[in-house]
Amino acid sequence: MKRFQQSHVDHYRDHGFVIVENFLTPEELEGARADLTDTLPGWIEYCDDPSLPKPEGWESGRIQGRGPMQFPYTGLFLNDITLHPELRAFAAEMMGHNDLYCEQSHLSVKCKGHPGDRDQGMHCDFGNHTLAYPPNDPAYWQTAYLLYYTDVSADHAPTAVCSWTHYPEKIRWPAHYSREDRTELYDNEINVVVPAGSLLAYSMRTFHRGTPFRADAGRIGQFITYAPAAWKWLGIVGWSAQAIRPEFRQWIEGASPEERTLLGFPSPGHEYWTPETLEGVAARYPAMDMTPYKRAIANKKA
Repeated sequence: MKRFQQSHVDHYRDHGFVIVENFLTPEELEGARADLTDTLPGWIEYCDDPSLPKPEGWESGRIQGRGPMQFPYTGLFLNDITLHPELRAFAAEMMGHNDLYCEQSHLSVKCKGHPGDRDQGMHCDFGNHTLAYPPNDPAYWQTAYLLYYTDVSADHAPTAVCSWTHYPEKIRWPAHYSREDRTELYDNEINVVVPAGSLLAYSMRTFHRGTPFRADAGRIGQFITYAPAAWKWLGIVGWSAQAIRPEFRQWIEGASPEERTLLGFPSPGHEYWTPETLEGVAARYPAMDMTPYKRAIANKKA
């Protein structure tokens, strides 16, 4: 069964966001939480039971983890969820084609009193996701997701989001408004109060904000964003900067060609591939199966 129903698609197109409760299967949620328990000692436990001591280092914002806070992660589930076929399919439907890439995947961890515990102003996210401006043209649409791995109540700093219907102006600039500047954005916000395993999907043209914790509690989420592959001015991270990490090299070597392409890696058959680049990539990633790339070159010559 598809997890994004037509009603979700319609709501996103009409309002610039959609909330999908229980998006993850119980097995996916359990596996992701197991990965997080290992990566972020104490956080899952504290978020589930705030009567426990807060995890070490919480007040500084420097998470005392055993694994990376951004893709690729320790364990399998968080990596698989990053490239989840349903997330890819929904983003592809929004932009009208399948030529996309994953531009972002990182964890978000915070609790009451944490540096991230703030009453944010209403804003659009394109400020650090594009060098240009996000037009109201699906060819340039980036689709952002926030997956929640712990329950979010009204006390758990729920994300607040405001429908496009309350700011019909064509140009989304400024991209940030205080409550005094645009009261209607705050008066019409919807708090994303959901059980663990749910997600918020939203556009770079959608005003939203983080709200503060109202009680001792914690929250763990994962930001994942997809963008059209053609436009090089889009993207919050440069995956090349991560390629020196042993975990990243191991992921590249074990990934499928399709999965690599989703992170911007040259696809089989791309003009990038020559005898020189085949040899160079094989040298850099010795455990990587180069057959699909070699085969594509051979098929071109045939």
